[in-house]
Amino acid sequence: MAARTKSAKDRPSYRCTECGWTTAKWLGRCPECQAWGTVEEFGGAPAVRTTAAGRVSTAAVPIGQVDSRQATARSTGVGELDRVLGGGLVPGAVVLLAGEPGVGKSTLLLDVAAKAASEDHRTLYVTAEESASQVRMRADRIKAINDHLYLAAETDLSAVLGHLDAVKP
Repeated sequence: MAARTKSAKDRPSYRCTECGWTTAKWLGRCPECQAWGTVEEFGGAPAVRTTAAGRVSTAAVPIGQVDSRQATARSTGVGELDRVLGGGLVPGAVVLLAGEPGVGKSTLLLDVAAKAASEDHRTLYVTAEESASQVRMRADRIKAINDHLYLAAETDLSAVLGHLDAVKP
């Protein structure tokens, strides 16, 4: 007879008492709010699940229950891009920028990052296609050098997450 596998509802779940982050396994320190000793078992299937990259995704909800007032766009500093994005970048949003090679996607994004850095926002620019020296040459050309603009040439997602933890943009 085969051993019974525990279903998701049989397995305990753990929740941080400080920020509400949930996971399927116990941790001594909450990776979301960094609090120690706040992850406690609460039983049942988690309301959220951890993705392969270790980040948390919330459970799906009916769209009518989503509070749109929380989605305030911040200007990119590039008028036409703000117009296309409906006012700018919204925290937590993902924007896919596509186009033919050489049309200026990387230059546009470096310019946006530099504008954020010029407003004293710590900004991390990650490139997976170019070397750091190539990006630096472009930054020199468009006058995007700023102490608040950090650069990482990286293809490994866990390393990118490490840069995010270190720089804290």
